Amino acid sequence: MADWPNIANPSGLKEYKGKGQLKSEFDAGYVQSRPKFTRSRKHFELSWNVMTDADKETLETFFDNNLGDTFTWDHPLADSSDSSYTVRFVEDELQAGYILGTNHWKVQLTLEEQ
Repeated sequence: MADWPNIANPSGLKEYKGKGQLKSEFDAGYVQSRPKFTRSRKHFELSWNVMTDADKETLETFFDNNLGDTFTWDHPLADSSDSSYTVRFVEDELQAGYILGTNHWKVQLTLEEQ
């Protein structure tokens, strides 16, 4: 399993936890539901407001080589070894926006815990 590349930490991080549920609605207006999965998973939205060309190329290469596979990602806000997650890319494409006059890129992506 691959490890997340050595690039600058994101300038923005949003995380949320989801488990999912299955719901059945009945004619009388009742709703029956149950958990869809036995455990919840975290999603991590990472964003870089200013990413260098070198980091962008490194991230693109990592994306090309690991899309569809899982890899190890270390949470940037935690200092312990408990901060490692096995994740995968959620999107099938990696988009980057060029910031005119700065020679830098704005990048956003989402990782999903396995």
